[in-house]
Amino acid sequence: MVTLVPITVYWMCSGVYLVLERKNDYRLHTKAEEDAKNTVFKGVVLQQIFQIIISLATLRVNVS
Repeated sequence: MVTLVPITVYWMCSGVYLVLERKNDYRLHTKAEEDAKNTVFKGVVLQQIFQIIISLATLRVNVS
């Protein structure tokens, strides 16, 4: 739970953002800026992989 809850909450909030973004009234960035964010997606996924690894390693050390 400690590992998956923060990641799940992050992606749920991102989903809400994407739903609101479809309406132009709530758009924060231009379409060109959105296209540049694809590299941000890769960075987030990489960061979350490291978060899972460190969390699991910490839990194993505390259990031992």
